[in-house]
Amino acid sequence: MVDHRELFEDVTTDLARAGFDTGRGPSGLRIGHRPQGVVVDWRPVDPADGAGGSDEVERADPPPVEGIRAAVTGAVAVVLRESGYQVAATGRDELLVTAGPARAVEAPAGPARDEVAVPEQWWG
Repeated sequence: MVDHRELFEDVTTDLARAGFDTGRGPSGLRIGHRPQGVVVDWRPVDPADGAGGSDEVERADPPPVEGIRAAVTGAVAVVLRESGYQVAATGRDELLVTAGPARAVEAPAGPARDEVAVPEQWWG
């Protein structure tokens, strides 16, 4: 299995900087390893895990989980893409994150691509 430890740490740090709760606990956001890269997904928190509230909350209708999942994973995808990662949805409601071109190879020092001079052409 390919070790994506640095990518995992970078993704976790970038999501935490953006305000996501990346620690273990009641947030429901999960970050894990796959051979292809890092996966991020969100699962609703089970009230039986100790994160539940009063009896009134438990009797209320639960929120629409699919809508919340779509909102959270969409926000995660935007943050990660803006941070330079390549992000793709998988068939299991997960996001597969791989290093984007900006992270994989540092840009060479020198003039920017648009500033490269075009050699003069001589017609003779």
